Amino acid sequence: MSLKKPRKNIYKILDSASHMKGILNAVNEGVITFNSHLKIVMINRFALNLWGYSRDQILGESLTKLIAKPYSNIIQKYSKNKVLSEKLNSLNNNIEVFGIKQDEGKFPVSLNFVENIIEQEIYYTVAITDLTNLMRNKEIQNCILKISNSVRVSTNIKELYKDIFKNLSTLIPTKDFTISLIMNEKKIEEYNYSTKKEVTYSKKNIRGNIIEPIIKKREGLIYSSEQIEYLKDNNQLNKTFKTPNSYIGSPLIIANNIIGVVSIKSFNNIIFDQEQLTILSFISDQIAMAIDKVKSVEEMHYLAYYNKMTRLPNRTLFNDRAKIAFKNAARNNEKYVVLFLDLDEFKIVNDSMGHNAGDQMLKTVSKRIVKSVREGDTISHWGGDEFTILSKIKNIDDNKHLCERILKNIKEKIIINRRKVNCTVSIGGAIYPNDGDNIDELIQKADMAMYVSKTQGKDNYTLYNDEVNEKMLKKLNQVKK
Repeated sequence: MSLKKPRKNIYKILDSASHMKGILNAVNEGVITFNSHLKIVMINRFALNLWGYSRDQILGESLTKLIAKPYSNIIQKYSKNKVLSEKLNSLNNNIEVFGIKQDEGKFPVSLNFVENIIEQEIYYTVAITDLTNLMRNKEIQNCILKISNSVRVSTNIKELYKDIFKNLSTLIPTKDFTISLIMNEKKIEEYNYSTKKEVTYSKKNIRGNIIEPIIKKREGLIYSSEQIEYLKDNNQLNKTFKTPNSYIGSPLIIANNIIGVVSIKSFNNIIFDQEQLTILSFISDQIAMAIDKVKSVEEMHYLAYYNKMTRLPNRTLFNDRAKIAFKNAARNNEKYVVLFLDLDEFKIVNDSMGHNAGDQMLKTVSKRIVKSVREGDTISHWGGDEFTILSKIKNIDDNKHLCERILKNIKEKIIINRRKVNCTVSIGGAIYPNDGDNIDELIQKADMAMYVSKTQGKDNYTLYNDEVNEKMLKKLNQVKK
């Protein structure tokens, strides 16, 4: 049987009548008719647009040209074995396969076959439903669900970023992916997951930053490289910003408050479109909620182990670290010094200048202590105006040098409310394992030594010894009397 006659016959019935052509071209589904040899004899306008062909390009071609493997191979096999009718009739409707566009791009479709006999010839009409939007919506919902679930398994914000990056990349190419968080009124913290680079900058310096208009307009934006260059040429964008080929960004909003921006840059041939910006903007709500929850958990954990004001470990974390250090020291025959620090005349500053001034002094002293110790030492804000330090030492001179650095750095003038304030500290120390093998005993003895420093004129340090113990016993007896 030649193809020419059947094609003429079917068009005589289906495609020559203007009202039938109008009906076929008006339906919001693809319609294709093919013969038992899989040759296409009719295709409506929707299907042509779906696959990207013209009518002349596709008529007479095999249906397998439009369908991806393995299904194209299966129906090819059915046709050769002359069991096409039997097999298609046995298939359920809504067969989901991938179509292949003229540009070789794949897209999901649903196929429904109907067998027709026209002028004693068998033809098959297939109704095609484009599943792209449906599949896209499922992918978006799946992405949102996975990001939501990430909150339960992410131990910190960096782990959450990893999960967001992984799931978002199923929808949008995210090779260069950045989250910028507004930490407070003064600071923005920016983390590029792709480069693992973290940058913190003042909120005052947001002018000229590419996220500035996103925050101000409270909406997602898309930029081409030409638009970015135009903004740079007109001093609306920092000239140091590396121009990508394409950029999309969306605000992260919680309870009508902007907490940051999620953005993606493309430095290859990928050009973002409005659909991808819409997807990013839609998913950014879930990203914002996930970040907010993980940050809250992080903050709760932080407050359990750190002082909120000075940002130093508290006594709980200090004791935990000391126990681990002493356990390792016992195996390796190492020594540690435990220092107990108490600010001199802190009460006078609090009473005369107010608690805010006292808080400012504690923050400044904390920074100076951090500056004085070595990397690997543990500092804690023990409470009030008291601090503790755990430091590994090889000999007594190590402790001497450490205490002298602390005394020198803390003694520098502190400016509070435009006034110069004197600040000194008294230090007491105890050695592990010489003076004790547990942190409670060592803290107690370091505290006793610190008291001796106070009685000897302050602004100095004392190591615990028998003489220190005798002085404390004498002081205790005087109190009892």
